[in-house]
Amino acid sequence: MIQTPSTEASRVIDTPIVLYAFDRPDYLDRVAASLTRQRGVTIDPQRVYLLQDAAVSPRTGKRFARDEDIAASIAAFRRHFPDSPVLAAPHNLGVARNILRGERLVFDELNAELGYFFEDDLELGPWYLFALERLKEITAPFERVAYFGAYGDHRRDYPGPVVKYIPLEHHWGFALRRHAWRRMMTWLAPYYALLEGRDYNARDHAAIYELFRPLAIASEASSQDAAKSIACLELDMTRVLTTVSFGRYIGERGNSFSPQHFRNMGFDKMTIAQSETYDFQPMTEAKLLEVDGFHRRHYERLRRERFDEIVERHKKK
Repeated sequence: MIQTPSTEASRVIDTPIVLYAFDRPDYLDRVAASLTRQRGVTIDPQRVYLLQDAAVSPRTGKRFARDEDIAASIAAFRRHFPDSPVLAAPHNLGVARNILRGERLVFDELNAELGYFFEDDLELGPWYLFALERLKEITAPFERVAYFGAYGDHRRDYPGPVVKYIPLEHHWGFALRRHAWRRMMTWLAPYYALLEGRDYNARDHAAIYELFRPLAIASEASSQDAAKSIACLELDMTRVLTTVSFGRYIGERGNSFSPQHFRNMGFDKMTIAQSETYDFQPMTEAKLLEVDGFHRRHYERLRRERFDEIVERHKKK
């Protein structure tokens, strides 16, 4: 059945919404503005949280950002959500700890079954949250679904109205379920232990790879995102993405991308679908196994063919 957002009553979103930010106020301004322009849904500003990281490491005293950029980031959020909670870190946490702080807020403090999480470089199209709400319903019967997102396949143009499903690669703007998060946190306890006492960018890459060496799968990265991806496969949990791009990645500069890399990956050509009508296809166990199979084959090939090369490359970082 074709779902026509423009003709449906507005859905009230009770899922907590977390925005992560650091030192890119111009990006956050765009993301926060796009969140206020959502259609087909109603957002409670008191359920929108800014998880703002700080500039200076408490471990090394190293400065990672300018104080004025941190202040500008909070101000950008306040322009669009003047009454929403701002959780400003007292010192620099780094990516992994700040993200973990947001997850603990949603799943431990708020005791929510689901959270919507956004990094400050995914600009939302007007139907992004509507798409997440539809995915919440479609994936609800399948306990194996841990993550789902709606930023689509940037390599191809899927304008709609048909919305199909592919593997989720990047944790930019997504939903995460509490039961899956708790299973991951137990499995990843040794990974987080390796992050203790260090700045995130100075994490021990070699030790992290050695932690995962006994597995039949591997990732090219030692990031918390990569670790969660591995955990999902090991725990038979699925990460699902729409084919249609309901948002676009704008992170031309940041921790993981440079302008050249951004263009080489084709993100500069990414566009948000403009259809007013979307037909979300039914989810099936076969589709979820197909998604998992794609991820597993990719990670198994990395482990089989490139693991030692990857470890050596990261030892130099």
